[in-house]
Amino acid sequence: MLKSKWLASAIVTLMLSGCATTYESAEEAYQGGDYAKARESWQKLALDGDNRSMYRLYTSTNRPSDEDIGWLKKAADSGLVNAQFDYGMYALEHEKYKEAQTYLTKASELKSDRASRVLEQNKKLFPLWLKAEKDDAKSIKKLGEHFWSTKDYGKSLKWYERCVESYSDCSAYMGLAFEDGYGVTQDYQKAIHWYTKSAKKGNGFAARNLAWLYEYGKGVHIDKKRAFHWMKKSAKTDWSGQAQLGSYYLYGIGTEKDTDKAFSILSEAAPHTKYASHYLAKMYYYGDGITQDYKKSYEYFAKASKQNHPWSDYFIGNHYYYGYGKEKNYMQAYNWFEKSANAGVVDAEFRLGWMQSEGEGVAPNSRKAFKWYQKAAEQGSIAAQNNLGVMYAEGNGVEKDDYKAFKWYEKAARQGGDVAQKNLGVRFETGKGVRKSNQLAAFWYAKSAQQNHKEAQSYLNEILNKLKTKTVQIKKASVYEEGNFDSKELLALPQGQRVYVLSSGSKWTEVYVPKNHTIGYLNNTHLY
Repeated sequence: MLKSKWLASAIVTLMLSGCATTYESAEEAYQGGDYAKARESWQKLALDGDNRSMYRLYTSTNRPSDEDIGWLKKAADSGLVNAQFDYGMYALEHEKYKEAQTYLTKASELKSDRASRVLEQNKKLFPLWLKAEKDDAKSIKKLGEHFWSTKDYGKSLKWYERCVESYSDCSAYMGLAFEDGYGVTQDYQKAIHWYTKSAKKGNGFAARNLAWLYEYGKGVHIDKKRAFHWMKKSAKTDWSGQAQLGSYYLYGIGTEKDTDKAFSILSEAAPHTKYASHYLAKMYYYGDGITQDYKKSYEYFAKASKQNHPWSDYFIGNHYYYGYGKEKNYMQAYNWFEKSANAGVVDAEFRLGWMQSEGEGVAPNSRKAFKWYQKAAEQGSIAAQNNLGVMYAEGNGVEKDDYKAFKWYEKAARQGGDVAQKNLGVRFETGKGVRKSNQLAAFWYAKSAQQNHKEAQSYLNEILNKLKTKTVQIKKASVYEEGNFDSKELLALPQGQRVYVLSSGSKWTEVYVPKNHTIGYLNNTHLY
């Protein structure tokens, strides 16, 4: 009897030893690089019920097959804690939220710290996930909102797209994502699609943003009447939309300018939005449709500033800088301009550059002036671009560089800056930083003179003596109108009119005519 018991015990021991050895041999084969042999061994062991082998079939590949996932689940169901965690995470990734919660909870109960952390980190999301799994639109929307707030835009949009038929906010955020490129490639046409879908359901936010796309021609041709249409829709449900509608009446955007309507609409919206306060302040500041009143403009700018409106900070700075409704105070002005500039307001950046350069409210510092001018110039400030040109030309606050001076003057001049146009003319006349050209100098002097720049007019009169002239030989000369500057003026030139040659080609000659500082192109055959 004792002998038979010993025999049975030995057989069991051998069986267990063989199993352990086979699993370990498979692991040894895997570590040695014989993956096929290892997986073949684990497959046999898994079929015999070995949960470690079931789990190893999943963990031994970078791309688990459906069969591998099946083995993972069996390992988890057998009580293997790591398998429970991994299957829970797999289920979570594949939006099987009920299963995810079940297996992560099992792992947590078996003291898996990883599972406990995941459950704790997502304790507010699991109730939403479970409802979303049953297509609960409200929970789906809340998940979109959550991931948007955490800037996980890809996940957010996945949820928002699922609730666009139930909530206009969902399609509005889809529009915003495509407008600004949140989680997707920027696409204004898709933004218009989603905004329109939302706006037609009465969403004021979407209607307001849609209006702006039409106003500025993003993804569509500029259509200010349609912009006005959508802004009017927005104003019905959105205070910011009402403020913008007030600005449309104030500036005549898509409708007739009507300052009375603007004032009424903005006054109603001002208690609710900083944008209305800002526009009201500007009406008082400029006396646009109402009596100019700097005390009231300051009051409304201050109200908007308290709600974090950087442009209002800039205008408060102007009140102190110029003494509008306040005692002139450069230090106060500087502080307000700095606050505004730090938020990226280009006019404030320019003003800081000027004050640093001139020593207004602060000790003069040309390097700091250069820094602020550069910030403003990069945002398109014509005055800052010109002043950067001056600083490079003089070597003030930066190493002298005639070429860079020329390039900044050119940038500002092409945007219509009269001072920069005059300065660019000087560069061409003197050949500093660019090849000398009296013709191009005259061209830019003329462009500046068209804006009544007196110094440019004087320089122009002097340089005309260095230019070749031609005479119009017929009563109505042929004018090149496409891209031309002053075609109508040229068409009125009388026969025998002397013109100054700025450039010439095989068919057309660019000319300057002193009357109204006219510039344009005439056909070569009509000149002699």
